[in-house]
Amino acid sequence: MERCRVLLVDGSDRGGIATYTAALAAALRREGLEVAVAAPGSAADGSPALAPPSWGPDVERLGRGALYRRRLAELPGATSRLLGAVRAVRPDVIHFQTEILPRLDPLVFAALRRRAPVVVTAHDPVPHQGGVATLRRESRRWQAADAVVIHGREPQVLVESSAGSTPVFVVPVDLRLGGPPLGRREARSRLGLPEAPTALLLGQLRPYKGLDLLAGAWPLARSAVPGARLLVVGAAYGDGTGLGPLAARPGVEVREGFVPEEDLDAWVAAADVVLLPYHHGSHSGVLHRALAAGTPVLASPALAEEVHRTGAGQVHPLVPEAWGAAVAAALGPSPLPSPPPPRGTATARGTLAVYRAVLGARR
Repeated sequence: MERCRVLLVDGSDRGGIATYTAALAAALRREGLEVAVAAPGSAADGSPALAPPSWGPDVERLGRGALYRRRLAELPGATSRLLGAVRAVRPDVIHFQTEILPRLDPLVFAALRRRAPVVVTAHDPVPHQGGVATLRRESRRWQAADAVVIHGREPQVLVESSAGSTPVFVVPVDLRLGGPPLGRREARSRLGLPEAPTALLLGQLRPYKGLDLLAGAWPLARSAVPGARLLVVGAAYGDGTGLGPLAARPGVEVREGFVPEEDLDAWVAAADVVLLPYHHGSHSGVLHRALAAGTPVLASPALAEEVHRTGAGQVHPLVPEAWGAAVAAALGPSPLPSPPPPRGTATARGTLAVYRAVLGARR
């Protein structure tokens, strides 16, 4: 491809999407593209930094009025910094990884498309929160872009039906979204964990992640594998997480709070198996963190496409008895093999094909 300068725009400064954006930037550079990342603080790379985000439990506890006032106050600075990044980088393609100006992104896209094509990646096209209202808001962003990227075919019909005339491209994730793998013994030592058969639920603790299912399944696994433990690690958001019943089960250890980036690899490496009993969702950053660590996963049918494509582990129906038996087998007599490491080229080349398409459409 002839010279192409890309600006990746990511409003997060930590977490799974920030990790993905940094890995995608590195992979695209290996394909010969010039890439800058507009993000808050030290996550910016080759671009002026964006305004720092306000997110997390403190923001989620705000009422609608207080949240509206906060977003309104943030708007001038966020807009100015985004436009400043675009002016400084002068990209041929602008690729958004997150929402930047809540509810106003479509207007910003319209202005930016006078300069360059706008691509949007929908990391979670099936909304985890907000339901139909969130999907409507996202669909307005998709309709205002030159292209939408999703990571699997399962949500393709939903996105295409919501994106209007905007073309939708499926670009699977095969980036290494974690550091060099640690040995299990080393990881447990670093975290102060004694030796025991260990399952892990990692990340933001929200109802869709299947905490209710594990509350029913874990006692079955624990009775089959005495001494097994379930580590539940991450920040709990809102009052309706469903964490209480699971936390009360014997052998469950809850480490509640934000997990620093440097500790994520250790938690995943310390486990014998990572549990992903998601009620919905077609893509999981934790799954790819497990791939990087060489730790197998048990997942729900919602993630079946990604599990089968990557060889990450097994898929089981969301039935407590099935999960109890699967976890017991993985922690006992039938441990799962380590998954193959990600190759790291398909995502970059698939994204590059999207850029070619939108630039070709402009010409």
